[in-house]
Amino acid sequence: MEAWIIYALVAAILIACRDVFTKEYSKKYSATEHVLYYYALSGVIVISYALYQKYIRGETVRCIEANDLWKYVIVAIISVVLISPCQALSLKKCDNPGKSKAIVNLNTIFAFLISIILIRGVKMNLRAFFGIGLTILGVYFVI
Repeated sequence: MEAWIIYALVAAILIACRDVFTKEYSKKYSATEHVLYYYALSGVIVISYALYQKYIRGETVRCIEANDLWKYVIVAIISVVLISPCQALSLKKCDNPGKSKAIVNLNTIFAFLISIILIRGVKMNLRAFFGIGLTILGVYFVI
């Protein structure tokens, strides 16, 4: 099995655990509070991780290049102001976190379609169309 598949499966399991946690704690905290605590703690952990990688493991951790900064700012704003609250509210208001995530995970289809438009050399074939159709049908049956 290729390494990226193992990484993806581990990420999928951990994301599922995070979503169940979010579902439970969204009853106690508002979406704004959840996003605040999640990102504040994530920031501390990411900085700690980067310092560990740099000073203990010897990894080179560079500063962001000036021409890339605005791109990161836009993605960060969209993540904090739109994506995270929508995910938290979706998990809070659904009866089963799996249903919410089934719809959110349609992002795979959107990423595939956007990559066809923006990335040269990406091809669309009948097999991919069939997979997209099955995915949409599966989400329909889940919700």
